[in-house]
Amino acid sequence: MKIKDGKNTFEVELKSLNLQERCELNDKLLDQETKRNFSYWVWVVQFGTTLTDEDINKYSTSQIVEISNVIFEEVNKKK
Repeated sequence: MKIKDGKNTFEVELKSLNLQERCELNDKLLDQETKRNFSYWVWVVQFGTTLTDEDINKYSTSQIVEISNVIFEEVNKKK
């Protein structure tokens, strides 16, 4: 999946989530008590992509948030 962050475009391989995984991801997103801190966005990227911790660490905070947003959009897109 190509992701655009301002001027930069980069590619990330998203996982194909089953229904249970989709539920887990959306439950975190919809839970009003879950803090949207940096570790939350990293968890989303770890959960929804094939990126390793080393790979994720190379991205800026804004890129990690953008990857997370793309994951939520793709998982919940009508098929």
